[in-house]
Amino acid sequence: MAQVASLIFGSKVEPARVIGETLKRTTSEPDTSEAFLAALNNHVESAAEPPADHDGFVTHPLSSWIESCFGTIRDADSSRLVRVKPRPIAGPDGAAKQLSEQIGVDEKLCVAAIQAQLLAGVRVLHAQTGMPVFAFRLHQFISRGDAAYASLESETVRHITVHPQQYVPGNRDRRLFPLVFCRECGQEYYSVSIAGGDADQQAVARPPGDRSDTDGRAGYIHLSLGSPWPVDALQQGRYPEDWLEQDGIRLKSSARQLVPRRIEVHPDGRIAAGGTVAHFVPAPFRLCLNCGVSYRGHMRSDFAKLGTLGSEGRSTATTILSLSTVRHLRAEQTLAPEARKLLSFTDNRQDASLQAGHFNDFVQVGLLRSGLYRAIAAAGPAGLAHSPRR
Repeated sequence: MAQVASLIFGSKVEPARVIGETLKRTTSEPDTSEAFLAALNNHVESAAEPPADHDGFVTHPLSSWIESCFGTIRDADSSRLVRVKPRPIAGPDGAAKQLSEQIGVDEKLCVAAIQAQLLAGVRVLHAQTGMPVFAFRLHQFISRGDAAYASLESETVRHITVHPQQYVPGNRDRRLFPLVFCRECGQEYYSVSIAGGDADQQAVARPPGDRSDTDGRAGYIHLSLGSPWPVDALQQGRYPEDWLEQDGIRLKSSARQLVPRRIEVHPDGRIAAGGTVAHFVPAPFRLCLNCGVSYRGHMRSDFAKLGTLGSEGRSTATTILSLSTVRHLRAEQTLAPEARKLLSFTDNRQDASLQAGHFNDFVQVGLLRSGLYRAIAAAGPAGLAHSPRR
């Protein structure tokens, strides 16, 4: 710290001039005596409620153990109290595992006891300062998603997971395939590649965005009970205008290879009679079978048309997480009104301005859409005109 300060200010700063913090324990330091460990064992095994009064809480053995585990510890060199490096409660490197090994109690019971003691410490106020005895800070890390995987079955029975794997757990007759979603309406599609000959075709999972298969076998399977592709799609006008001849009732010869192909699929990926009715859409993606949005042939990449669970931008993810957090905070009646707020930090002005603009635009779009919806609902069957009625 002295070296950095000297570099920044251009003047020599001695290490002795650096002022640190002086910490003071709220509880007494724990020991390793049999009596102390026995008291911990009895409390955790009995799942007893933590003390609700100040004196009872600060003298409790689990409170002392928790403060040494998460709060302060005595430095071996200087004998000063220093802050403990943050650590998780559960997991292989968690505090619960350490407590379990020390007192010989199941790790799940240790997790519950630690969590209950921490929450109780927030409610117990210090006798002199009026502040919570254990005002702990909880760090939660949210990582981006990868892809969603589902079995080739109807929505009512299919298995869905976000963990990459080939089969439904415990059943090798049900394969899992990555899902991609239409960026206009959210309709899901299975990303597949068709293997085998005409008599023994097999759907194989294909990583979203993979363009190595160029022989017409790469594509997407549309399987939906809620919005199935109709048999008379041409008569219903479900195809884009640029796919039709001038008479509007016949498909162009160049568009016939783009028509969704009716197939019957089995949970193991076999394409054979007796399976669930679905439709195969060749890649590159040209037409959403749910909302009807279509794309020109020059758009070879499907990234702008179909998204995966983890293809969102950082700004969008931050905005959605922030809004969700604020909504839950407002609904949490156990918190004081002044505590129901969110403070966000960033490491530079550019990211801050980008996120602020994105958040502001997101809210404005939401308000505009809400206003349009309410106006249309209030207008009733008469609807709304493009310009004000005179």
